[in-house]
Amino acid sequence: MQPPADEPKKGAPEWVVTFGDMMSLLLCFFVLLLSFSTMETERFKVIAGYLREAFGVQTMRHYTEIPSGDTVIAVEFNPPTYTAEAIFEEVVQKLRTFGYEGLVEAERTDEGVRVRVDGELLFPPASTAIDEESMEFLSAVAATIKESGAKVIVEGHTDNLPIRSERFPSNWELSAGRAAAVVRFFESQGVPPARMQAVGYGPTRPVADNATPEGRRKNRRVEIVIQTSQSDGKGRR
Repeated sequence: MQPPADEPKKGAPEWVVTFGDMMSLLLCFFVLLLSFSTMETERFKVIAGYLREAFGVQTMRHYTEIPSGDTVIAVEFNPPTYTAEAIFEEVVQKLRTFGYEGLVEAERTDEGVRVRVDGELLFPPASTAIDEESMEFLSAVAATIKESGAKVIVEGHTDNLPIRSERFPSNWELSAGRAAAVVRFFESQGVPPARMQAVGYGPTRPVADNATPEGRRKNRRVEIVIQTSQSDGKGRR
């Protein structure tokens, strides 16, 4: 009697499963190809940009010229500063605003701009305390100095009449104290102290004759020298 033949296994062959997976992958692949072929150009650029930002991809730059060895690289960055002309015009405008044209003079020099202020406008007699009425004008000048980035020298000057007090043995101390008072005020208005100097000249640099009361008053003054990197002509107001 012959042995019975093996009965065929029920269900699909095992290779059909692998074949089905492969067909599914191919279908997905062709669907992606179709979607890419119909994608809008602008939308593709947007998506590509997002991907570059996400992965930190840098764009390629083409250089038509190779930099030479004599290329100059700036080591320090200097912010733009006001010209002497711009500072001069701004100070003159402030003089008109405050009505100080007879008490304050502005002059363009080789250094930059020199502002000559009547000492009696700023200080009471034999004092280094700044008068409150002049603080608003000094604050406006300080704003110009601060924005310009210029260096400043504040000079104190007196007449030749001697002063003898416990606080001020001579005009040297009085002139230096007044210059320092203006510098301290500018510092309180935000001008960096490293950009300022205070100098007292006493009676050694008169601008008028000390023989008359009018001349002595002109000599009692404070001069604010705003130094600029360049001077563009001279003028006086």
